[in-house]
Amino acid sequence: MTLDYSQQHLIKMANQIAGNMPSRDNVPAQIVQHMAQFWTPPMRADLKQLAEQLPDSLNGEVLAALALED
Repeated sequence: MTLDYSQQHLIKMANQIAGNMPSRDNVPAQIVQHMAQFWTPPMRADLKQLAEQLPDSLNGEVLAALALED
C-alpha cells in the first residue's frame, strides 16, 4: 500500500505523540485525550483506518489508544 503525504504525516504525528508523553503512566489514555483535544474527527477516523490496514506502522501505545476509543 502506498501512502500519501497526509497519511504518512498522521502516522508520524501519532507515533511522536506516543513517544513524547511526559508521563509514562497510562500512555494510551493520554494519547486519546490529546487526540480528542487537538485532532479533528476526520483525522482520527483516517488514523483508525490506517491502523486497520497497517498496524505495524504505529506504536503499540497508539494502537492501544485507538482500541480505547471504540
